[in-house]
Amino acid sequence: MTPYAALLARIKADPASPLLTYRDLGSGERMELSAASLGNAIAKTAGLLRDELDAQPGDVVGVHLPLHWQRIVWLGACAATGTVFAPSSPPEECDICVFDRAHAHLAGRATEDVIVSLAPFGLPETGGAPAGVTEAAVAMRAHPDIFVPHTPPAETLTLVRTEDGEMSQSEVMHAAGQALTHRGIAAGQRFAIFEPDPLADIVALAGALMAESGAVLVTGSSSEGVDRILAEEGVPPTA
Repeated sequence: MTPYAALLARIKADPASPLLTYRDLGSGERMELSAASLGNAIAKTAGLLRDELDAQPGDVVGVHLPLHWQRIVWLGACAATGTVFAPSSPPEECDICVFDRAHAHLAGRATEDVIVSLAPFGLPETGGAPAGVTEAAVAMRAHPDIFVPHTPPAETLTLVRTEDGEMSQSEVMHAAGQALTHRGIAAGQRFAIFEPDPLADIVALAGALMAESGAVLVTGSSSEGVDRILAEEGVPPTA
């Protein structure tokens, strides 16, 4: 099964329970997304990729975003469109470069550039987009909440590319499952992911789907804040 197929199955079976919760201990931001709401965001982003930016299966999407719920949305959109999620990949090696305002200097080196707002609820940031750069928070509004691939991405299609190599759609699901087993996370058990976990992206999306539970993505964490976050989110200390 691919991550997008698993997401659609989760939306059908349990649309309302939390799938991804984002906590930033530095700013105090908390963003909770159910399967339905995360699916809507992914569908709109996938529509932007395919129908506005003309992304084709196999195209490389360089993602220069911090660990954030928006980053997980872009992974899901790549899974839906058959494009390659390539975090921190040099823009000149990418078909599409996705970045936040802190990385706006990367514009102009890929075929298409997209700036992503990290404001609460994904609202547009002040200042708009640089010339020639698509502002995701605005452009996504034109795309529907449901995304139907012309051809569902094959399990063997590359989904993630990092310095350590590539993983196909099915390998992402397998790696997420292995990570959950290694961490002792049982089916239905809510779990936390702390920056800078190298598997954070795939565990936050594919892991939560495989466990039929919810992931809590925590950034800006400190030893003093971890226990409080786990208690607030109902995550067992071992997860």
